[in-house]
Amino acid sequence: MQRLFYFGRWPEQPATDTPLTDMRKLLSGIALVFALQLTGNSLADEYKDQRKLFIKAEAALKAGDSATFSDLKRRLVNYPLYSYLEYEELRRRLSKAKPGEVYAFLKLYADQPVAARLRISWLHRLGKQRDWDTYLRFYEPQSSVTLQCYQVRARLAKGEDPEAALQDALKLWLVGHSQPDACDPAFDQLYASNLITSQHIWQRIRLAFAEQKSSLAGYLAKRLSSEDRAWVKRWQYAHRRPTAALKEPWAGEDSALVRDILVHAIGRLARHKPEQAWKHWQEIAATHAFTPQQEGEVLHDIGLHAALDDHPRAAEWLEKIPDSHADASIRQWRVRVALANGDWGSALRWLDRLDAEERNAETWLYWRARALDESGASGDALTEYARLSDERSYYGFMASDRLKRPYQMNDARVSHDQQQLEAIEQLPGIERAHELYRTGKRLEARREWYYATANLSPDELKLAALLAHRWGWHDRAIVTASQAKYWSDLTLRFPLPHRESILANARRYKLDPALIYGVIRQESAFMEDARSPVGALGLMQLMPATGKQTARALNIRYGGTDALLQSDQNIRLGSGYFRKLLDRYNGSPVLAAAAYNAGPHRVSRWLPTDRSMQADLWMELIPYPETRSYVRRVLAYATVFEWRLQRPVTPLTRRMPAVQQRY
Repeated sequence: MQRLFYFGRWPEQPATDTPLTDMRKLLSGIALVFALQLTGNSLADEYKDQRKLFIKAEAALKAGDSATFSDLKRRLVNYPLYSYLEYEELRRRLSKAKPGEVYAFLKLYADQPVAARLRISWLHRLGKQRDWDTYLRFYEPQSSVTLQCYQVRARLAKGEDPEAALQDALKLWLVGHSQPDACDPAFDQLYASNLITSQHIWQRIRLAFAEQKSSLAGYLAKRLSSEDRAWVKRWQYAHRRPTAALKEPWAGEDSALVRDILVHAIGRLARHKPEQAWKHWQEIAATHAFTPQQEGEVLHDIGLHAALDDHPRAAEWLEKIPDSHADASIRQWRVRVALANGDWGSALRWLDRLDAEERNAETWLYWRARALDESGASGDALTEYARLSDERSYYGFMASDRLKRPYQMNDARVSHDQQQLEAIEQLPGIERAHELYRTGKRLEARREWYYATANLSPDELKLAALLAHRWGWHDRAIVTASQAKYWSDLTLRFPLPHRESILANARRYKLDPALIYGVIRQESAFMEDARSPVGALGLMQLMPATGKQTARALNIRYGGTDALLQSDQNIRLGSGYFRKLLDRYNGSPVLAAAAYNAGPHRVSRWLPTDRSMQADLWMELIPYPETRSYVRRVLAYATVFEWRLQRPVTPLTRRMPAVQQRY
């Protein structure tokens, strides 16, 4: 079995190269020339047989068949994924590995993701073993808080500038949330050093309450005096029961701490009962010396949550927020509330109060045009609509509908030189990513792709995106084109995979296939193995419970979560679920898309209670920014996909019937 050998000192004075590296480079060059002379084919074709051997080698390693694995590994020394065999072999015996061979691996594959992954695993092991000498030799800056804490512990154990190490520990400690258990020994030394004062503890308690971590605040209070602990308990009470806390005798005291607690209580109350929050604020503002900062914070919270709740006094309260606390969310909700109230004059006034970047955003250009139009300034409105109508976007399409102009798709394919394209294809990282994709290792393939494209120029990124598209790796093509800030190649950005399945399900459930494509494009960008943090799976990002319920309703055999990662099954269940939502909302794609993203229960709460509403206005008033953006994109993407399917393009406004009031 081939092993990784180490030559020379490590790691303080690493050798610039190793005989093993030189030999591999030589063998690789000879093999490349020989393969091209013998077959005249591309390397992609040459790897076909090696790919099969690689899969067998992985299976042998997994089965514990070391003899077969060793034999296959020797035959794959020039295969792009050879490093993955070495990685898996070393990872499996990492508990017995010597530092020298780990270092040799990290040096040999320093430019590959496998090195970063092995380093992380190795550091976790060294940290758990408290092998601090070796840990410090191998440590490089990490995003993992656990590994950062191990590094601080190593420095403290070695006595290397303990004051600086304790200061770094303090930075890790001084946050509003709990840190990993691996940090506790460093924090214990921090406490023992007397570097943490009661002021520091109160600072962290305030951070904890700001992050709504009441339990952490109570835990931290154990290190305070009994009197201070009592005040933390009062703050926790105000967190849980703000209305009751505001009536407590201690709430009448006008001290700095009481004012902090009362501001927190009003903020908590404003989330669900902004009118009560306003009433209580009027009472306590007359008896306590709140700072301008505290007053602005309270008015911000009351105004924002009143707007989100569609409260009738929202406009009034938003007006009272001082400029110092009128952040982007307040500035934009002032406009939205004015639009909702049909107060076009106030809408124009607040639009003028947006900052320059906001004013030039398509959203607010469109609503300025609408406000001008509704205010009787139709000439100025036409100018604004015309400015937008050249764009291929939701607001561009809406403006074109207002002007009764055809949509501008502005399709411009990536131009390229074949030699430049081949040069990108032959980059080692791109080759590895392609091979991993072909072997079905999608997660590893995406890691390699990320590494390989991280330092490419915009022109090189466009070529990489074109390569991924040609390989059928559409999610990487879409992401990489976005990295290049090139949005005009519609074949690349709006591909048509799974066409037969989508068209068949569109017929089965009487759906517009462009809408199915729009949902897939927004949900997963065609990443078949997509998994969201909350557990949604596959192309159409179905939750397992939703998939199971939909399968039962459609009388389809449900194959469990694995079925949701199979494209045909996912498309069928996702299409069936979207049909169910359309039926629930009288055929409105706007409401169905909103419910697909946020859930039907939320959409039903968001329906207007006193009148029907134009769909574009209803969409603008959706409380969740994610859902607002989601619905706009699904509709705009459906329009582009309809064009890509070479069908007559449906005007966007025709997909947007008025939203009826809730009864």
